Amino acid sequence: MRKVVVALCLAMFSTACSTAWVSTLDSILSAAAPALIDILQIVAVANGQPVNGNLAAKIGADATVIKTLAADFAKASSGSAPGVCQQLQAAVSAYQADQQLVLQVAQVSDANTQTKITLLTDLVAGTVSAITAVIPSCQNAAAIRSVKIAAPYSVSTFAAHYNSILVAPTGNAAVDAATQKLRLHQHSRFERAVAFGRLQ
Repeated sequence: MRKVVVALCLAMFSTACSTAWVSTLDSILSAAAPALIDILQIVAVANGQPVNGNLAAKIGADATVIKTLAADFAKASSGSAPGVCQQLQAAVSAYQADQQLVLQVAQVSDANTQTKITLLTDLVAGTVSAITAVIPSCQNAAAIRSVKIAAPYSVSTFAAHYNSILVAPTGNAAVDAATQKLRLHQHSRFERAVAFGRLQ
C-alpha cells in the first residue's frame, strides 16, 4: 500500500504547475471524500451507533468548496488569482481537519475491523497528501496555473486498492455486510449504466 501512496504523491508533484491539476483535484476528491464518509459508516456499524451525520455533511461540503475554488482559481484574472488561491489553501486546510476528525472517531473494539479502518485511513491519507501537492503555490499564482502538463492520476487505481481493503472479511457480520455496499465506483454512473452494471 505504501507503494500506491508514494506513486500517487509522485504523480501529483509532476502536475503541480499545470491547469490539468483542476481535473486531477476533482478526481481525487470524487474518490477521497466518499472514502472518508465510508470510514464513518464502518465505525458506526461496528459500534452499533448512528453515523456522525454532521461530520459526513461537513466532509461533503468542504470537498465541494475545494472543487469550486479550484475551478474559480483556474479562470481567475491575474489580479484576483492570489486571493482565490489563498481561499483554496484555507479550504484544503479545513478538509485536512475533517480527516483528522475522522481519525479521532475511527476507534472500534473489534481488532479486525480496526485493522480495516486503519488501512483505509492510511490509504485516504495518501490522497490528502496528493491534494496538497497538486495545488499550485499562491506565490506567482497567475503564472503558475497557466502551464499545461498532463495529469497521470488514476481514480480507478485508488478505487481498486480501496475496494480490495474495504471488502476483505473481518468476521464481524454487520461490518462485512455493510462494506459490500460501500465500494467506490471506478467508472461514471453513465458508463456503468451503458455496461448494464458489469462495470464497477
